[in-house]
Amino acid sequence: MSGAEFYHWIAQHPHWAGWAVFLIAMAESLAVIGMLVPGVAMMFAAGALIGAGALAFEPVCAYAVAGAVAGDGVSFWLGWRYRERLRKLWPFSRHPGMLDRGVAFFRRHGGLSVLLGRFVGPIRAVIPLVAGMLAMPVPRFLIINVLSALLWGPLYLLPGMAFGASLELASQVAGRLAALLVALVAVLWGTVWLSKHLYAYFRPRAHGLILRTFDLCKVHPRFGRLALPLLDPTQPDYPGLLAWALLLGGGAVGAGWLVPGDRMPVSLAAWRHPWADYGLTVCAELGASPAVLAFCAGIGGWLWHRGQRLAALHGLIGVGFAATLGALTGGLQRAPLVDGPVLNGIAAYGFAAVLVADRWRGPVYGAAALLVVLIAFGRLYTGAGDFLALGFTLGLGALWLVLVGVAYRRHRAPGTPSDGLVVVAPLALMAIAAALAASHGPEDFAYRPAPVAIRTADWLAGGWSALPAHRLQTFGRPDQALSVQWAAPLAEIRAWLIGAGWREPRAPSPSALLGTLRPDTGIAALPVLPHFNQSEADVLRLIRPTTEGRWLIVRFWPSGLRLAEGDVPVWLGSVAFLEARQILGLVRFSEEQVGDPQAWDLLVAQLATRAGVMVQSGPEGRQALLVLPGKPP
Repeated sequence: MSGAEFYHWIAQHPHWAGWAVFLIAMAESLAVIGMLVPGVAMMFAAGALIGAGALAFEPVCAYAVAGAVAGDGVSFWLGWRYRERLRKLWPFSRHPGMLDRGVAFFRRHGGLSVLLGRFVGPIRAVIPLVAGMLAMPVPRFLIINVLSALLWGPLYLLPGMAFGASLELASQVAGRLAALLVALVAVLWGTVWLSKHLYAYFRPRAHGLILRTFDLCKVHPRFGRLALPLLDPTQPDYPGLLAWALLLGGGAVGAGWLVPGDRMPVSLAAWRHPWADYGLTVCAELGASPAVLAFCAGIGGWLWHRGQRLAALHGLIGVGFAATLGALTGGLQRAPLVDGPVLNGIAAYGFAAVLVADRWRGPVYGAAALLVVLIAFGRLYTGAGDFLALGFTLGLGALWLVLVGVAYRRHRAPGTPSDGLVVVAPLALMAIAAALAASHGPEDFAYRPAPVAIRTADWLAGGWSALPAHRLQTFGRPDQALSVQWAAPLAEIRAWLIGAGWREPRAPSPSALLGTLRPDTGIAALPVLPHFNQSEADVLRLIRPTTEGRWLIVRFWPSGLRLAEGDVPVWLGSVAFLEARQILGLVRFSEEQVGDPQAWDLLVAQLATRAGVMVQSGPEGRQALLVLPGKPP
């Protein structure tokens, strides 16, 4: 699914997006759960979709308010129902300070605390619970709950709306790069957030989990044959690791036959940019066999030299399983469910983190997770990896890393030093990354395919339908059709259209930007920014008023096609109405209102007076206006 298709899905199913906002707002307001849900970030994302035009403000805000009211209402009911018994329930039984702080805040501010608590992070998720526990009158709570939600919804959406609107403007100039950076930052932030919370959850419980696993092994001997060799230091762990490798490997191969890795297509082609191609290609290659082998050779050699052969052997087992399974599934299956480079990265860099993380476990594990996610994102971005396969591999690799890491830590000698590896591992990684970066450059990706020559008769007979039907973009409606194909030198197209009443739009300038702050600025005085089709900005844009008072805009991009007779280039064009839009009543700018067939009809009617113009129909109702070379009027 491309970015445009996702946008189209959101636009066609706004009620699903609304329900998602409702659930987010409700979860963010629920007792205890609100502490775990990154509701602020999710509401910011919903606001960004509103600002970008994918969602309408009023219904989304209504869903957010309803979710906030419902979440606080459920929390209040729980407090009213269980009262002091809450102190004996988890998590308050283990963390009584959570309730104590909420009670103190409520007694200090009374009913106003329900309003204030909606916006105060540390006690937000317990105040409604405390209000019910302390028997706040129900009518009073309901009034304050609704009023606070009416304030909370818009305030939490507005920052994202402003960001999304500004990003929508920026996307007209460098949309793929700007949006890609936002998406990458969001993915990396989510990785850090998840790593931090998982580590915080499992660290104090690790010893208890091991003891419970021992008990489970006694009850289930078959499970014990798999688990005990990894956990019991008195037993050799290599047979257990081999058994787990066969079990996981067989399961992965079988799952790949049942569910191909390309079952859930996701394309980031609309986000491509030469600089992003460069950086993310380097990231993706960190999981390739040459980089992983170089890293393992450096780390393994250092471990062997220092006498830490147990660590070196466990690392070899971990990476050997990943390399073998990746090669096996890649050779046997058309669309394997295992992404070899990502699995290699988890095994190599993840196990290095296990070796290093004696003192700074949280930051080290977080850094390793970031690196693996960068590899996965790079493969998805470059089209080398499939979304479903990447998700499956991340889960499979994490499980395998846990097994190898637990086996190593349970069998290593106490006090095994890792101080030197804290320096060696990052240096080896940086050296490999530098070598990969030096082997590429942005200029390697900033290329334009060689033009394809076609005879005029073949172009008219059906060759035109091989060109893209829609503009490939990051933001904007996916129904922005490239419904014009004009064969002529660009200067000829410009001259003909200007002679027919079209004009150059106002270019961005300091004075033009000041005009965007005036609420009465007309279309002709507003700057018109370039649009991108894949990696190409439009090479010509012209506007023209209609008799109804509306404005039309045409844009043209290179098609990569040339007519063999005379070597004439063919340009892809779009036509749409241009209207003024205002952000939060402050900034005014021009925006295309695509999808209105009347705009195309008006252009067809105007070009009908020109020789060499025809309308062709293609599959799935596609229509194109084909214009042959001619002379300006």
